[in-house]
Amino acid sequence: MQSIEVEAKTVEEAVALAGQQLHTTEDNLDIEVLEPTPGRFLSIFSSRKAKIRAALKQAPLQAARCSTAQEALDTLKTLFDRIVRRIDPAARIETASSHDEVVFNIIGDGSGIFIGKKGQTLEALQYLLNKIRARQAADMPHILVDSEGYRSRHVENLEGLAMRLSKKAKTKGGTVTTPPLNAADRRIIHMTLKQDTELTTWSRGDGIMRKVIIAPRQ
Repeated sequence: MQSIEVEAKTVEEAVALAGQQLHTTEDNLDIEVLEPTPGRFLSIFSSRKAKIRAALKQAPLQAARCSTAQEALDTLKTLFDRIVRRIDPAARIETASSHDEVVFNIIGDGSGIFIGKKGQTLEALQYLLNKIRARQAADMPHILVDSEGYRSRHVENLEGLAMRLSKKAKTKGGTVTTPPLNAADRRIIHMTLKQDTELTTWSRGDGIMRKVIIAPRQ
């Protein structure tokens, strides 16, 4: 089976380059992360790059669209398990349902290797899985990837931020602003304060990272 090693600034960029070199899409690649994306602090002082090994999937993982959502989920879990075990042979995947999503929880050694800086590795793995999900069974629920309870802690931190800022907005009688947040994090802020009849919230800014404005309702 043909494989190549690719280096880039991030794992996501390396995966995209591997797809170009092997003349295929990310969905058809087996990815082994040899060097994770360096942290922002380390990248200032080091030329170290993210490095992956990519190979075309073998036939069993290149199956046509699954006939049912459960079959698609089982196939996706098998593929994800292979990816995870390339990174940590002792790791395993547990699945659960949460609202309208399926959670793939990675049980590892507690080192945080699957989380990365500010959850960047989790986001990259989740992005890859949902690209495959969309190709195999678009009606299957969105996949959420978690490890070591990172997602729940992150949500709790955002909910705490929302409550602190809401109190500040009421005390000063004016608007307050969150730091730049991605769409998922902004949604948590909005939902946390949705039932507060004294406040209103909206997003402002350009690009992926926008701020949430919290203000007393007029």
